[in-house]
Amino acid sequence: MKIKSATDRSLLWIAIKDNLDSFFLMLGIGLICAVVGGGVFYLGFGQWGAMMFGGFFALIGGFFSVYSFVATYSSISYYYEQALLRKHGVEVDGVLTRKTADCQFHQEYDNNNRPLGEGYHLCNLLVEFEFQFQGEKYSGAYYLNKLDTFDKLQESDPVPLKVLKFDPTAHKVRERRLANMLKGRKPQTPSLVPEGAEISQLM
Repeated sequence: MKIKSATDRSLLWIAIKDNLDSFFLMLGIGLICAVVGGGVFYLGFGQWGAMMFGGFFALIGGFFSVYSFVATYSSISYYYEQALLRKHGVEVDGVLTRKTADCQFHQEYDNNNRPLGEGYHLCNLLVEFEFQFQGEKYSGAYYLNKLDTFDKLQESDPVPLKVLKFDPTAHKVRERRLANMLKGRKPQTPSLVPEGAEISQLM
């Protein structure tokens, strides 16, 4: 996240506070695994089984510890940026340049490697757009959460955006406004998304 302005401390603190519980939970799990794994490795040094078990646990602990910082930083950045957009964002119209549906098929299996159920598709609905702001041209992308809105969109359609006035690279699609603009339009057929697919609810 690139923010070209002084930090809004009150908004940043709210974003940090909202993520502290998950941060300490992941960090705690990581540290416990690392300590247990390190202890088993040390006490069982010279015994391959104990060393492998302890080393594996220590690696898991190290992963969770590092991941807690990475995931929390990413989450804080996202929520801080969204708060800035709500407070300092301005409304502009972009133009849709492309839409794509990235769908992955998921299937669960039992212990005998037999499929459980029929499986399902999980799809990310990405829209790409361009917009002008203060005489400069920008491009961006955003994941939509509503299949109906996605299916109705066509290239060159206007896309309502909210743009951070002191950093236009921070922006989001105004999904409710977009859905209202597309009321009455028939969805694209065939859809880019398999029937019955689940739609990822991304940040």
